[in-house]
Amino acid sequence: MKNWKLLFSIVLVVGLVVFTVFSQTTKGKSTAGQTPESKMQPSAGQQSNSQQSAQQPTQQQSAGQPNTSQPAVSPQPGKMAPDFALRDMAGQTVRLSDLRGKPVLINFWASWCGPCRQEMPDLVKKSETYKDQITFVGINLTSSESDAKDVQSFLQEFHVKYPILLDEEGQVSNLYQVLGIPTTVSINPDGMIVDRITGAMNADQMEKVMQNLLKK
Repeated sequence: MKNWKLLFSIVLVVGLVVFTVFSQTTKGKSTAGQTPESKMQPSAGQQSNSQQSAQQPTQQQSAGQPNTSQPAVSPQPGKMAPDFALRDMAGQTVRLSDLRGKPVLINFWASWCGPCRQEMPDLVKKSETYKDQITFVGINLTSSESDAKDVQSFLQEFHVKYPILLDEEGQVSNLYQVLGIPTTVSINPDGMIVDRITGAMNADQMEKVMQNLLKK
């Protein structure tokens, strides 16, 4: 009887030892395949969320950036003067934007226009008085002229010395919505329209336009 109890005790102890060893071995195998890199690797869904989080600051910065859009372009006072390019009497192309940095006064006219002829002597005088301060440009509505020679005759008659551009297809007069002539448009050095006058001006009216254009 004592021998049986002793044998049972030995078997029990051996079983406990075997069970303990087996448990430690199994636990070691379950953690051996999990590297630090695999623990830190996010799932596909987590990667997407991380990327979205990284993009949010950029979106917020963009939203907070100042509006750098340019002022509206329109042939009306307070708006940026529409740019254009026309040939002068010598065939050279003149672009309005190339005249930036100095006030510009544009006068739309035609040789057959009575009011244009009426104001031209005073306009020529003003162009001589302010030639160092203001760039004067005449735009002839060439598409409305019956003969190109009439343009040259008009310029010689009134001794016009400032540049004359030829609107041969009426594109610029349409761009500036010229419904009657003469039409005079004054533009500041930054390219913004200051005044727009339709109809013949006298010397006093012209002087007011010049002074308003030269205001700082």
